[in-house]
Amino acid sequence: MATTTDADVILKLYDLRRESVCRKAREFFISWVPATAEEAKLIGTGFGRQDNAYVRQAATYWEMAFSIANLGAVDNDLFAKNCGEGLIFTLKCQHLKQKFPDAWTRTMPEGEAFLAGNAHAKQRAEAIRKRHGW
Repeated sequence: MATTTDADVILKLYDLRRESVCRKAREFFISWVPATAEEAKLIGTGFGRQDNAYVRQAATYWEMAFSIANLGAVDNDLFAKNCGEGLIFTLKCQHLKQKFPDAWTRTMPEGEAFLAGNAHAKQRAEAIRKRHGW
């Protein structure tokens, strides 16, 4: 059962998401749809590019959050109910890797581990896959 400490962790994670650069990074990654493998590779590996920085910041924010849940520092079911965007990012990375296997190298292993081990997250992921055609 979730505790008030778990709720505090969720609220802190939410508060961190509101930071202006993190918000821009998340907005970029959620709306970005690469048209070609070359575009995916350029943005995925183009250190020094703002779009690459946004992808790295958005993905690593959620990887950090998933690692907190995976190590048991927050109630998994409470976290699963509050990590929809992180699931989208995890599934998007999987989709891009499948679509552009030689161009897209970013994965989210912490997100994938959380998804594999939480029934509520699996259920949400199926809805996300259907909505996005992944």
